[in-house]
Amino acid sequence: MGASQIILTLRDKRSELADAINRLERQADQHRADLAHITATMRLFDPNVAPVPETLQTATPRGRNDWFRPGECRRRIHDVLRDAAGPMTTREIVEGVMAAKKMSEDDARTRELIHKTVLGSLNRASDTIERVEAAGSVAWQVI
Repeated sequence: MGASQIILTLRDKRSELADAINRLERQADQHRADLAHITATMRLFDPNVAPVPETLQTATPRGRNDWFRPGECRRRIHDVLRDAAGPMTTREIVEGVMAAKKMSEDDARTRELIHKTVLGSLNRASDTIERVEAAGSVAWQVI
């Protein structure tokens, strides 16, 4: 491949990237305009709304994991807790969820990551699952 072909290829790639940047900048400008319109509409209904859009809370998307589809972890937790005779510890819930998913409990790293996932789901499910302090340890039960 000659030097002129390399330059042509690089010039095409540079043009493609410049176009992508321009497209994204136009999208950002449009989103800023939309945000201003929404803020103005909010002020029509409540004149005391925060004047700076950056003060409004933004939703941070949670990352996906390899073990559960969206909402599946919480459903599995509810299934385990519904069948329990009383409040269960986080460890017992993790064991129940892993057993229901037919996951091997031999891998300590996987068990630890599932534990974190289950604990996060438990903390976010405060509308349907309550935290109970029992005998110095934390347990969970369906409300």
